[in-house]
Amino acid sequence: MEEMMAPPVGEVQSLSSLIGEGAVEGEGDAPAAPVKTKKELYEERIKEFERALSAKVIDVKGLRKLAMGGIPEAKPGDAFSLRARTWKILLGHLPKDTSDWGEVQAKKRKQYAEFCEEFLLDPTKVTASADNDGDALARNREGSLSTSQVDDDPLSTKSDSVWNKYFADNEVKDQIARDVARTHPDIHFFNNQDGSSLEHKQCMKRTLFVFAKLNPGLAYVQGMNELHAPLLWTFKTDPDKAESEHAEADAFFCFMEIMSEFRDHFCKQLDNSSSGIRATMTRLLEYLQICDWELWDHLVNRMNIDPQYFAFRWITLMCSQEFHFPDLIRLWDTFLADPKGRLESLLRFCVAMLVSARDMLLAGDFASNLKLLQSYPPTDVNILLNKAEQLQSELS
Repeated sequence: MEEMMAPPVGEVQSLSSLIGEGAVEGEGDAPAAPVKTKKELYEERIKEFERALSAKVIDVKGLRKLAMGGIPEAKPGDAFSLRARTWKILLGHLPKDTSDWGEVQAKKRKQYAEFCEEFLLDPTKVTASADNDGDALARNREGSLSTSQVDDDPLSTKSDSVWNKYFADNEVKDQIARDVARTHPDIHFFNNQDGSSLEHKQCMKRTLFVFAKLNPGLAYVQGMNELHAPLLWTFKTDPDKAESEHAEADAFFCFMEIMSEFRDHFCKQLDNSSSGIRATMTRLLEYLQICDWELWDHLVNRMNIDPQYFAFRWITLMCSQEFHFPDLIRLWDTFLADPKGRLESLLRFCVAMLVSARDMLLAGDFASNLKLLQSYPPTDVNILLNKAEQLQSELS
């Protein structure tokens, strides 16, 4: 067999000339698709949400998967807010069948208007109406007025006095007003000079008061305003005016849904129960022990840091005071969408916060660690969310 000789120095001979044209791997293949820009990827994501939300019957499971990665912001010219509509679906305010949306929302909005009419009373109008009609004022719902005769004396101490109930309600209203005034003062929506923030605060005060009247066993507790604020902002800033004008009512029902899961954390009588805040904080530390035993041992056994000092606020307020408002809205996309549940998603994220700060915590003493945990350092929430997702396999 004739021996194949190497080509002389200086004479270039390609591999393809020896084994045939097109035989080199990749040669002759179609050119690689161009890498998509961030803008193109973002626009594709918007289209995915639009397709998901335009279906006759919403695929809630698919929508949850989409929303876990964040929901695109509304921009000028949009017909509606993707986030507002998605949150309403995830919180059960809108049913899966889109043909029922109009009827369901109209019914709920009417119901909220009736709540406001019933609970936001002006005693002078009530007594005047009673004088004119001569009828007894009767209410069936717990926490509302139920009298056989309207007492129009503002100094009356009778338990069924309209004025007595009015003054008792004012104590709750004053507490709500103080908290609402402190809600996100750095955000234009809640604190501006054009008057719109006053309207938004009035919405919050009405909603929280109606909630208190409907739930007399719990009433209003400081911090509930923080759970209501993201909902009102999201729905009120919806470009769809037909939706944004009903933001107060829609936010009320979505707030009720969130409170159905988190209400026990606000009830002091349940602090030591299996559903109370202490049990939830213990669960957080158990998760940390699984994910990072060294850090858990350092904080719990060596530093003896009570989770009451930091985790109480993280959990009850769903991290609303730990991050800037835009970051908080992004966090809530994931919290509300997580198929494992809102509380589970929140706890996993809190563990990610601790693990992500492990180097500083392990190097710190009691005072510095407590300061860090009570004032968490500025961090990209997307990094924390990715970390929380990585921890999911360890906590399964």
